Amino acid sequence: MGTGYESGATREKLRQAWGEVLPVLSAEGVHTETSQDIISSDNQVYGSGKSSFPVTEYTLSLTQPLFNFASFVGIKRAKALARGADLELTAARQDLAVRVAVAYFSVLAARDRLGVTAAEEAAVARHYELISEKFKKGLTTKTEYYDAKARLAEVQANRLATESDLDDARQALSEIVGRHVEELTPVQEELPLVTPDPADADSWIDAAVDQNPALEATRQTVEAARQEIRRQKAGHYPYVNVEANHNWRETKGTLFGGGSEVETDNLLVRLNVPLYQGGIISSRTREAALLMNATRQEEERQARALQRETRAAYYGVGNSIERVNALSEAVEAQSLALEGKKEGYRSGLFTILAVLDAERDLSLARQNYAMARYDYIINSLNLKKAVGTLSDDDVVAVNEWLGNSH
Repeated sequence: MGTGYESGATREKLRQAWGEVLPVLSAEGVHTETSQDIISSDNQVYGSGKSSFPVTEYTLSLTQPLFNFASFVGIKRAKALARGADLELTAARQDLAVRVAVAYFSVLAARDRLGVTAAEEAAVARHYELISEKFKKGLTTKTEYYDAKARLAEVQANRLATESDLDDARQALSEIVGRHVEELTPVQEELPLVTPDPADADSWIDAAVDQNPALEATRQTVEAARQEIRRQKAGHYPYVNVEANHNWRETKGTLFGGGSEVETDNLLVRLNVPLYQGGIISSRTREAALLMNATRQEEERQARALQRETRAAYYGVGNSIERVNALSEAVEAQSLALEGKKEGYRSGLFTILAVLDAERDLSLARQNYAMARYDYIINSLNLKKAVGTLSDDDVVAVNEWLGNSH
């Protein structure tokens, strides 16, 4: 459940439930061609011989339920199902927003990893070319040559795997949005980092349990199951209908000869008292009770899972903020370290491998910094989704965080 079509179909159940307590009006018309052959009769009133005549009859009937407890309970059950369907649709929309964001930032993360791997491959390739030239001239050892060759092969393999990961991430995003996505805008450098308010995990967990739309939809399913038990029990109760009908009958001939035209009006109150139906009502009631217990267990399971997810999202936001701040300093420190090793390489203090390692460390620090920012956005969305407050405005806000610079 959860799509707009399924939600609309569930709302139709409410209209159907109301239909069971509203009047039923029907019309019927019958035309009969009668052929009779009176062979003998002791009644002198009857004619004799063969005769044929038509009979035309129209009936208009109206039935209005006065008391049918099962139908009245069915309306309450249908209302619960309709409310649950609306809540499921809300939950599905929020879940879609988060899935799109996760898929989007998964592509960015894969692209970042490919960028790091490609940069490392280029640097390692330059180092391999340098070592190869030295090895040909006998200026370096065989061990150093094969070490450079092995490092290049490893980086190339990593780059191929990263390209595959990027393609898969793009396909996952296309699967959700329904079209192929070529270019994605990265997250801008100035990203607002806001800690959850209130700064208390239990408050967020309580709010999630109270107002999460998916959990509330399950509660409505439990309520519908409870009403279903009452509806099945009502199979033992009497029901009362008021019925009215108008009948017009025209006969062109009869056994007595001649025809007639008769109009008849009837008004009656019908009471039906079920006495015994083979035990099916009791069995259906027990079935409904078992299904309700199963639904209540699902509600409890879903509530526990929601508490865990809310707690993880709450602490995930705080941890992501701390990681963003720490990794920002790490990027700055790695940049300074790289510059220092480049100066040391030019002066002979460091080898080219030390410079390559420093370049790799800087690229990894930048990648981890970007991942921490993606995690902050995803955790923020998940936290709002858990408490049921995720809206289009939040999606717009995330879209505004996308810029043209890393």
